[in-house]
Formats: sequence, structure tokens, C-alpha cells
Amino acid sequence: MSEPPIIRVQGLRTQFGDTVVHDQLDLDVNRGEILAIVGGSGTGKTVLLRQMILLDPPRVGRIELLGRDFTRPRAEDLRWVRERVGVLFQQGALFTAMTVLENVMLPMLEHSRLGRATIQELAMLRIRMAGLPSTAAGKYPRELSGGMVKRAALARALALDPEIVFLDEPTSGLDPVGAAAFDELVLELKELLGLTVVMITHDPDTLWQASDRVAFLAEKRVVAVAPVAELIKSPQTDIQRYFSSARTQNRRAN
Repeated sequence: MSEPPIIRVQGLRTQFGDTVVHDQLDLDVNRGEILAIVGGSGTGKTVLLRQMILLDPPRVGRIELLGRDFTRPRAEDLRWVRERVGVLFQQGALFTAMTVLENVMLPMLEHSRLGRATIQELAMLRIRMAGLPSTAAGKYPRELSGGMVKRAALARALALDPEIVFLDEPTSGLDPVGAAAFDELVLELKELLGLTVVMITHDPDTLWQASDRVAFLAEKRVVAVAPVAELIKSPQTDIQRYFSSARTQNRRAN
């Protein structure tokens, strides 16, 4: 008997005024996979991510996380999710008045009853796991490079030992070397910690290097979910247009 999905979205409808972003959107995420969400501009990728992490609960449709129905979440439900889900936002969203160490400690101070010394020790471990030197702990976000900000934000996302990590454009703004290194880090952490990863990306290289399956958004719904090697063979017009970019062709050629 197959294991139920760790995330299930059913019949999702998202509407802002007269604009319908999603209509009858369905998506399952399997435990232990890296699922990438892609699609053209305006297809509601980040909106979907925000709904899956319950920042914007759906008005129509059903969302299940970790076997629980969160279609109409209560305050205690939100806290339960926050303790089991980590999020890396597109620009890092680090608190600028806090050091890297303080940023990573914050979720543990809020959600655990551990002593401050223990929390500091655990936060340093997360910082090192994210590939940052120990000296980065005392720096402020303004003192970090773009790649270091991403890693600091990832360390914070891992603070509470989440089962699921959501990444919003994790390699945006990074040079190819930095982006490839970040992809490799995500793969290593997924295996080391047994994570399920859901990421939004515009980076075709990331799809090839760091995803198990790709969910393609078009026509207000998920029109296909498959490994990228299979997805590129789809006759669907939007998918063909998306994967016709020169960078994707070059990656495939390699």
C-alpha cells in the first residue's frame, strides 16, 4: 500500500477581485521528494506556496499537510504547522537588526522550551549545516553576500527540524557557480535530514540537478507533474514554450 502524500491540494480556487489565479487546482507532494513548481509569470506560483504554508488559507478547496486537514485552520493549527515546516523566502527575509545567529535562534526561542545556551548551540549547528563559516554567525544581513544571505535564511528554515521545507526562488540572484553549490546543498540536506522539499524556481539548471518531479502551472491549474526529463516531452504548448529557452537546451545537451 502506497504512503499517502505529505501535502495534498484539492480543488483550489484563488481569486483576487475579478482575477482568477487558480481554478480547480490539484497537487500531491510525496514524502521525501524534491518537487519543483514552475510556470510562466502570473500563474500564481508564490501564491500557491503561501497557501500551502497557510499564510493565505484558501477560500475554496482543500489543503492537507502531514495528514491533517488545514482548509479552515485555527490558531493552534497554525502553530502546529510552524513547528514542522521551514520556509526560505525569495529575498531571504532575514531581520536586518539581528545577526545571523539571532535570526536562526528566533524560531527556537519562540517555539521551544530549551535554554538559551542550548538554543545557541543548535543554531550554530544549523549555520554550519547551511554551509556558512562560524564567523558568519555574528554578522548582520547587510554584511553578507547574496549567497550567504540565502544560506543564512536556509539555516533559519531548518531551525526547528522541519519535515517539509519550502524554498521560494532559492537560486535567484546567484551566479551559476553559487547556484549550483546551493542546489548541491539542498540535495545533501534532503538526504541527511530526510526532508521533503517544495521549491519555486525559474532556474532550468535547478530542475535538472535538484528535483525529483516538476509541477507545471498553466491554465490556472497544474497541467502536468513529472520528472523534468519526461516533462520536456509533453506536447502541451505552454510547457514546450517554457522549455524552449536556450539555457534549458544547453543543459539538456550536457
